[in-house]
Amino acid sequence: MAKTFTAQIKAFLELTEQNKRYVAQQSIQDVLEEAQTTQPSVKQTGGSFERGKIPVNKADLVNSLSVNGGAEDADAYVVAIDGYDIGQTMNFTWTSDHALPMELGFTAENGTEVPGRLFVTDAVAQFDDKVQARVAEVKK
Repeated sequence: MAKTFTAQIKAFLELTEQNKRYVAQQSIQDVLEEAQTTQPSVKQTGGSFERGKIPVNKADLVNSLSVNGGAEDADAYVVAIDGYDIGQTMNFTWTSDHALPMELGFTAENGTEVPGRLFVTDAVAQFDDKVQARVAEVKK
């Protein structure tokens, strides 16, 4: 694992500054697009859901995305990422009151255990793969 990660870092460092910026911006956007991929709420599906997708009943959760404390909007990340430079920190927050319970799961009022949708967790877990794909794209 350490050798693979070291090789990935070395490959990234060999890219031009323009390509590094492209890889970083596109990889972040790829992850956020995964996290913002919607699915109908369980109220609409009769209880079924796909892990890793954000549930949408009234769209308030998907529209609550804020970048660096800015305005909330489903596409808030698009402009923010366009201005991103390597080394900057960006904070992506779903500010809806039910964002964390939807991500991690919760116990309903009737005692039913509702599993987390893990739309952020699963998307972030794909970051390394997204970076590798974008590095391969610029090395062609």
